[in-house]
Amino acid sequence: MRVCIGGTFDVLHAGHVALLKKAFEIGSVVYIGLSSDEFLKKIGKEAKPYEDRERNLIEFLKKMKWEEKARISPLNNIYGTANSENFDAIVVSPETEKRAREINEMRRKKGLKELKIVVVPFVLANDGIPISSSRIKNGEIDGMKRIKPMKVCIATENEVKIEAVKRVFDELFDFEIFYESIAIETKKQPFGKEIFEEAMKRANSCKKCDYCVGIEAGIEKQYGIHFIEQIVIIKDKAGFTTYGKSPSFQCPDWLIEELKKGKEMKEAIPFKKGEESKGAIWYFSHKMDRLELTKLGIFMAMLPRMTKNF
Repeated sequence: MRVCIGGTFDVLHAGHVALLKKAFEIGSVVYIGLSSDEFLKKIGKEAKPYEDRERNLIEFLKKMKWEEKARISPLNNIYGTANSENFDAIVVSPETEKRAREINEMRRKKGLKELKIVVVPFVLANDGIPISSSRIKNGEIDGMKRIKPMKVCIATENEVKIEAVKRVFDELFDFEIFYESIAIETKKQPFGKEIFEEAMKRANSCKKCDYCVGIEAGIEKQYGIHFIEQIVIIKDKAGFTTYGKSPSFQCPDWLIEELKKGKEMKEAIPFKKGEESKGAIWYFSHKMDRLELTKLGIFMAMLPRMTKNF
């Protein structure tokens, strides 16, 4: 099988190794497009000179005993020759999967067979964020270890949600974390798909942090039953996004009727004074409060980042 793969390969790291390993695992010949200096200059990206990157790559291929199957050539645009040559497959990361699909669209228009797209999952550092050459060069990570403090943005002013995020992240990571909360205008009482949409809106609201956390609660109807549920979406600086839910529970008909009148949950439920922040789960159970429920959802959204087997 003729396999193609492309990249800058500025600082060889575990993510590159995973991509190359898969390419040489499935390919009888692997064509590696190495970004040219001219192409990098055109897109405003800084990297070591082509000759240095090529030499380091060749040394790595020899170390892995892959050099006989490898063919390295300059990559002068984002598609290289993958949209025209007789390759069988292309190996990409989740970040570049969209580009591979664009290549297949170009190949279809030219009457060429589509490439098999092989997506290799991100390799994550111990902060749950994909490893990259830029992160290594910026002194953010050393190999797979975080060495700079992390900044987490929580897209809400709700104190319970903010505290829940802090508790989960502080339990998961053993390095310094700075937290920031921002106000986001969202629907007063989301129903159905609006819950996911509003959570995503929150998760997309910050571009300057390592993580942006979006949490939204609402009413979802399944099998004719209304459930109170909470969706958590966590997006990192690389664009890698993971999802989770808190446990959901049945919503009584009388509360649905009040919510349909335009009321929020805290307005519709007759809480005792000072118990509003504990949420509907506390009102109905007096065993669990909203903080614990929200923590579970955040943990579920972080789960894909916490295990190598995901």
